[in-house]
Amino acid sequence: MAEIIPLQSILRARRRQSDHARLQRCVRAIEQSLQIHLEEFTAAPAEEKAVRASKIRKLGELLEYATHLL
Repeated sequence: MAEIIPLQSILRARRRQSDHARLQRCVRAIEQSLQIHLEEFTAAPAEEKAVRASKIRKLGELLEYATHLL
């Protein structure tokens, strides 16, 4: 006997898959940005380090938030 699956369930599952894939791309982009900022931090003059450290902290927090959503 066949099982009837509501269209809404199929659409919801597809949307979850799509959302998950987008979130994974975002996490990769944040990781790349964080890596670039870390490299720039080491070469930055002393007067720029505080601003760069703040950006790194914010990117780290964003990465933490995004990975919790995965």
